[in-house]
Amino acid sequence: MRIKNLVAVMMLLASQALWADEHIVNKYAVVSDSISQESPMFKQHIQEQAAALVNLWQKGIVENVYLNREVNKPENKRNANIVFFIKAKNKDEANEILKQLPFVRHSVLNFTLYPVGVLWLKEY
Repeated sequence: MRIKNLVAVMMLLASQALWADEHIVNKYAVVSDSISQESPMFKQHIQEQAAALVNLWQKGIVENVYLNREVNKPENKRNANIVFFIKAKNKDEANEILKQLPFVRHSVLNFTLYPVGVLWLKEY
């Protein structure tokens, strides 16, 4: 599981624009625990979770949302991870954003924050 999370974070880091000009925020890679897409809790709250992420994306707080599914397994046995970036002034602010997500509020998934800074070779 740790290797999957590490690979996901590395892929996200590589996908970020190295020339971004954002002087007041840091970025945090956010990786969820793994969950079955057939889980009743997942099914019950996925629409609300997706809407919350779209809202945060429209506000410029969330970037690059991925649903990492195990495509080599039968569909009814696939697990998924949700991975995205949060832009926040600090880790406390990023955690407050996470606490507002439906999956966190309803104890569907836990998310782990990985600070990645703002620009390659430059961190505010």
